[in-house]
Amino acid sequence: MAASMQDRAADDQAWVGELVQTAVAGIPFYRGLLAGADASRLDGLPTFDKQSTAHYGGFPLSAGGPAGAHRVVATSGTTGDRLYVAFDQADLTRVGTWLEEVGRRVGVTSSDVLLNTHCYGLWVGGPILDLLAHRSGACVVPLGPTSPAGVLHMLADGVGTAISATPSYLRRLVETAEATGFDLKGTGLRLGFIGAEVAESALRRMLLARLPDGFQWIELYGLTETYGPSVAFAPDPEVAELELNTQDFFIEVLDPKADTPVAPGAMGELTITSRSPSRSPLIRYRTRDLVRVAAGEAAAPTRVSRIIGRADDALKIGGVLMYPSAVAEIVTGMLPTSAEWRGVVRRCGSDDELFLEAEAPPSLCEAVQLAFYERVGLDVTVISVDGAALTRSREKTRRVVIEQETGAAPPGPTRRTACG
Repeated sequence: MAASMQDRAADDQAWVGELVQTAVAGIPFYRGLLAGADASRLDGLPTFDKQSTAHYGGFPLSAGGPAGAHRVVATSGTTGDRLYVAFDQADLTRVGTWLEEVGRRVGVTSSDVLLNTHCYGLWVGGPILDLLAHRSGACVVPLGPTSPAGVLHMLADGVGTAISATPSYLRRLVETAEATGFDLKGTGLRLGFIGAEVAESALRRMLLARLPDGFQWIELYGLTETYGPSVAFAPDPEVAELELNTQDFFIEVLDPKADTPVAPGAMGELTITSRSPSRSPLIRYRTRDLVRVAAGEAAAPTRVSRIIGRADDALKIGGVLMYPSAVAEIVTGMLPTSAEWRGVVRRCGSDDELFLEAEAPPSLCEAVQLAFYERVGLDVTVISVDGAALTRSREKTRRVVIEQETGAAPPGPTRRTACG
């Protein structure tokens, strides 16, 4: 343990000082954040999250903004104001090198054709998945978030051995195939690069059962701020772990409420630092994504669990602390593949109440309610709605929202509660 910490200290000395010096010289946000900090060690620097950059313009983390940069990308704005990031060609090359290694390890070759359904434009997903395919020698069909019917037409013509998609889009593809009698199992699809949102285990199992036998679900992880899915990937689809890109990033798993590593086995917040100075570096950036260390130490892990939830999404419902991913695991595991659902959380003092709508008959909704009570001791209202009554997203799906975020009352009949 002592030797490991000594190695880490020596490693910090090799690159942290240069990173801080470059960031402070070119980026006003870091100039303020790191004033007076000990730049000789990474753990001597403060952490920050996206909300901390709110008053530093549209390009708070990019030296010089977009002028002279190679490309600009943007966050979706679903968890706060949109943030723009400018990258240089060197950043793109670095990401491409990592993705080429990912492609090699999962077996992408020049014989593959990638159906890329991730977004383009300002969004980083589409172009970066194109980059993975190109660096691996594969062909790209840049579909973007087109209708699932368009993807099925391609597959019917024998086009496509790989697909990139969000879990929500993959679910819509499976639903459309089943509704039209299209046999996905008979297609040439053999692997998928799936990411951009959490996929609960029940949903993964449900979708894999309808895809070709042996289909590899390769999870990619990254952020707009890291120029896409360049931080981690799941090398073994059967193991719920992500291997970290420790060549380009220094990763920590920190206490959500303190700038210190979590205890062994504890859940902590994935925190990212760029190893190389760049136009848009990250220095102890809190992603809000929660994980557990799977290999290495929390101060410098090499593998982590799949994303468990988000630090800012914790719900205290009926005295039980839960994350939306845990809610989704119960609901998705009980509903048919084609059944959509939505949840609204009503704030009630220090506690919350959860109301769900599900495209399922009343008897099944009652069974879902009972499952919540039996598994976690939680009283949840589950309301039956007509099939196809709830909208499907072509991109990320946010199934659980807070009442004041929507301005709407909880779905269905309102119960009398202590909140009024």
